Amino acid sequence: MNDGILLRTTDAVDHVVETMTEIREEFYHGWVIRVAQEQVGYTFQCWMSEQQISVTDAQPYLTFEHAFRAGRWRADLESVRLSLTTFLHGKLHRLLLNADERSALENSIAQYIDTARSQSS
Repeated sequence: MNDGILLRTTDAVDHVVETMTEIREEFYHGWVIRVAQEQVGYTFQCWMSEQQISVTDAQPYLTFEHAFRAGRWRADLESVRLSLTTFLHGKLHRLLLNADERSALENSIAQYIDTARSQSS
């Protein structure tokens, strides 16, 4: 009788282990990229702790590697956005850009990032 109870407990533990989501992380150019296995595939989330920024495209990928590749690409794009925006607010501010010029440059950067991101999907 005790064997039956132990067997059921083991079965329940095996079932829980089988349904747990697999998660992997890697560090990439100052970003942490986390890939998680979901029911429909693999998804990524990237973040830079010092910037308190988190990004994802909420799109499922077939493999861990595809999701990591998409995460690296997104991290690269967001790094470009952050670098150029910081440059605009810092160095170019000294060039006395007016608000409209600075806004136009920021919009151009955002449009480039959005276009590049959609072309990579």
